[in-house]
Amino acid sequence: SSSSSLMMALSSSNNNNNLASEWNNNPLQKDISHWLMTSEPEIQSNTIFNMEENPTTFLSPTISSSSTTIASSSSEQQQSQKPDRSPTKDEIALLQSAFASFYGQDRNVPQAYASLSKCIGIWEDTHQGGDEIAGLYRVRGDVDMEQFQSKDAEEDYAKAIQYLEGPDGYLADPEELPAARLGRARAVRSLGSAATTSQALQASKDYEIYFNSISQEDQEEVSAITKNTSGSDKTVVISSAVVDGIQRNPYAAWEWGMVNRVAQNYDEAAEIHRLASSAFDEIGDKPRSVICALDRGLDLASGLDGSSSSSSSGGKDGKTNLANAKQILDDAIKSDVNVGGRDVQLLQRVVAKEGEARLALAGILWDDGSSKGAAESQYGTACARLDELNSDYNAREEERVKAGRKVEAKPKGASLGFSMEDIVGADEASCSRFKNDKFIEEKLVWNEGLQTKVKKFLTLSR
Repeated sequence: SSSSSLMMALSSSNNNNNLASEWNNNPLQKDISHWLMTSEPEIQSNTIFNMEENPTTFLSPTISSSSTTIASSSSEQQQSQKPDRSPTKDEIALLQSAFASFYGQDRNVPQAYASLSKCIGIWEDTHQGGDEIAGLYRVRGDVDMEQFQSKDAEEDYAKAIQYLEGPDGYLADPEELPAARLGRARAVRSLGSAATTSQALQASKDYEIYFNSISQEDQEEVSAITKNTSGSDKTVVISSAVVDGIQRNPYAAWEWGMVNRVAQNYDEAAEIHRLASSAFDEIGDKPRSVICALDRGLDLASGLDGSSSSSSSGGKDGKTNLANAKQILDDAIKSDVNVGGRDVQLLQRVVAKEGEARLALAGILWDDGSSKGAAESQYGTACARLDELNSDYNAREEERVKAGRKVEAKPKGASLGFSMEDIVGADEASCSRFKNDKFIEEKLVWNEGLQTKVKKFLTLSR
C-alpha cells in the first residue's frame, strides 16, 4: 500500500495564501502535530491526517477519529504503480523538519524549501503515490509564494495539479485540487501585468474551478446565470454554482476580476467585480464593496480602446459603452462618500482607489472631447483628496514614531502581490505617482489604451 499517512500529513496542509479563514476553504489538517511533536512517529498505514485550520496552532499528537483509510476508498481502484518501498525513519524526520520549518513557531522558510525539495526527490525516485507527491509540490508552492518566487510557485502548483489529475488523484482529499488551482491562480495574479495573456487565461480558469468547487449548491440544480449587467452590451454567463462560490470568498473574486483585466477580458472582469462588490455588501463590508465597484468601472474604462477581443466598444455600440463606463465610474466614486470603519489602512486604500478611478474618468472625459471641464474637475478633486490622504498618513506616521509604536502588521498575503490588501495605499498614492508610466502599468494594471487617454489629459493634448 501507499505510504498515505505521509502524504496526507502534507496534502491537506493550509495554503499560506489565506487572507481570512472564513473566506478560504482550503484543506486543513488537524493532526500535523503528530509529525512535529514526536521523535519517532507511529506510522499507521493508510491513515489520512488532517491539520488544524490555523497552521501555526497544533493539537495534541492524536489521530483524528474522522480519518479515512485508503483501503476503503480504493476497493475498486488501484494505484498506477506501487511504491518501491516505504519511506525510512530518516526520510520521515526530513518531512517533519520541512513542516516544522514552515508551519512551526521558529520558522525558517529557506530551510523548509530545501527540505521539501529533498522530499520531492525521494518521493518521486521511490515512486510514492501521486497523491502524496502532489501534496509535496503544493506545499512547496506555498513556500515559493512566501519567498516571493511567483513563477516557481506557478510551476509547483502546476505539478501538483498534474499529479492530482493523474491515476492516483482520487486518493487525495477532495479539496486538494481546488486548493492547488487557487494557489496557481494567485501565483499568476501576483505577477500583475507581467503575466502573459496565456497565463492570465489559465489563472482565470483556475479561479472559476475553485469557486465551483467551494459552492454548496446542489450540482444537479446548478444552472447558467446569464448576466448583462456588467455595463457593456456583451453577455457574460456565470453559473449559479460559481456565483455561490463568489459569495463565500469575495476576496478571491476580486483577484479573479483583476486576472481577467490582464487577460483583456474586460467585460468578464467587470461582471466578476460587480458580483464581488455585491458579496461584500451583503456581509456589511462597505469599504471592500466600494473598491470592487471602482474596479468594475476601471475594467470597463480599459475596454473602451477596442483592443480586446471581448470588448465591443467600437462601431455603433461605442457610444453606449462609453456612456456606461462613465456612469458606472461616476456612481462608484459617489458611493465612496459614506464609507467608514475602524480599519484605517483599508479606508486609505479606498481613497487611493477612488483617486485612481477619478483619474481614469478624467482621461475618458477628456478623450471624449465634450466634457473637458468635467475632466479637469475630476482631476482636481482626485489630487485634493490624495494630498489630504498623504498629509493624514504622514501625521499618523509621525505620531506613531514619537509614541514608539511598531508598524502595524499587514494582513496575511498583503505583501505577496495577489490580494486586494496589497493595492495602492496612502504611502504610494499621489497625483505625481499617477504620471509615472511604470507605476500605472505594473501597480494599477492599466492597459495601453487607458494609459494613453490619461496621458493625453495630463499633457492637455488630443
